Amino acid sequence: MKNTIIYLIRHSETIIENGIRNTNENSQEINEKEILSVNGEKEAIKLSKHKELKNIDIIWTSSYTRAKETAKYIAYNNNLLFNIDYNLNERKLGNLEELAIFMKDKKTQDPSYEQLLDRKFKTSNGESREDVNRRMTEFLNKVLK
Repeated sequence: MKNTIIYLIRHSETIIENGIRNTNENSQEINEKEILSVNGEKEAIKLSKHKELKNIDIIWTSSYTRAKETAKYIAYNNNLLFNIDYNLNERKLGNLEELAIFMKDKKTQDPSYEQLLDRKFKTSNGESREDVNRRMTEFLNKVLK
């Protein structure tokens, strides 16, 4: 029986913006559209040449632009198309006003860190750490089958 090896790869470095973002979009939409920096593109190319990533059978990526930009080089080097699954997307923060209230008396002022400490906390239209764990586990179980 053949072993299944799964490589989890984080997207490469994203571009740092200077200026006004599109105020017609919420933070989730802006986050989903972030692109790789020039260095991020170089990192993705270098990553795609790792021997472990040669002759792979399938590639999955989140729907985020920066993740697809990273995966495209691995896909190209393996002559594959990549598959997109929304279950691989980052945690949805949801209502930022509710998040600000949650963060009011926190020591770190790092919403990502503080939300990790409270596995059930979520804002309206957002996800808890438990929600994300559940959907990621469902995805991995599907892939392993």
